[in-house]
Amino acid sequence: MTLMLRFDRAWCRSLAGLALAAALLIGGRAFAQQVAAPEVTASSVFVINADTGQVLYHKNPDKVFRILSITKLVTAYVLMQRLGGELADQVTVTQAYLVPGSTAGLRKGDLWSLENLLYGMLLVSGNDAALAIADYTGRKILAEEKKRGSGIKRFVQDMGSAAVGLGTKHTQFADPYGLSPANVSTARDVALIGSTVFRDQRLLPFWQCSHRTVSIGGPQARTVTINSTIEMLGEDDILGAKTGSHVGKSIYHLLVGWRAPNGQTIVAVVLGAADHPSRYNDMRAILAALPVDFPELAQPATSSTGEARKCD
Repeated sequence: MTLMLRFDRAWCRSLAGLALAAALLIGGRAFAQQVAAPEVTASSVFVINADTGQVLYHKNPDKVFRILSITKLVTAYVLMQRLGGELADQVTVTQAYLVPGSTAGLRKGDLWSLENLLYGMLLVSGNDAALAIADYTGRKILAEEKKRGSGIKRFVQDMGSAAVGLGTKHTQFADPYGLSPANVSTARDVALIGSTVFRDQRLLPFWQCSHRTVSIGGPQARTVTINSTIEMLGEDDILGAKTGSHVGKSIYHLLVGWRAPNGQTIVAVVLGAADHPSRYNDMRAILAALPVDFPELAQPATSSTGEARKCD
């Protein structure tokens, strides 16, 4: 099956994203009736029921922020859309991937599978892993199209198209890992992205545990354990989470997918929290308030909502 056929199939998913976006816009007209969000430090908040499109809380939902490493959610999504069935492919690490910032521990000459790179990008927000994924996937796309060019630039084009397909209005990307100031979005848009990603059964296993042991090939072959830097991963009912941080500029974001007691998927976004601890405190306050303000979420699910966690 070609890359193009796989991406055409993804069009159906984009229609679902547009439908959710429409539901959010309709719900947005009724903001005056919404329950007030808990008191938080974050400048912007958006919380939705991803299964119904109901807006639960909001605060400055369309304020534009640099989203930093939250970018990597779209990197993961595009990878799955393009090469979701080829995660065993081996990627040779080049010096160009070894950029500053958060790292998954890649070394020049390493051989990493796409699957392990995905763990390295989502659990520890590795910029190096994101670049390796983008370059490899982008080159595959260019080869399929019989074109030449930068694999990373081609991949970033797909990221922009994917964001539009998910219904976003104020989201732009210039790189696949979030360092560029041009990578921007809003709490509402990030919630739209999360509503697809945190219901994607191909991606959810990558957040199932707070650590992952991976085998790396190449001249320095080794086995390493990747331990998540996201505090809430591994907690009961947390489907997934991603931070975005710039300590020097005091930017602290957090996006979480939460399975409510009734089995529905809730996506909560806080952008511009006061500091690193505050973004987690903000999120915990929101998740604690939801079953109180929306009692239907507190009703126990009538059937199993997922398998037990199996961590190595």
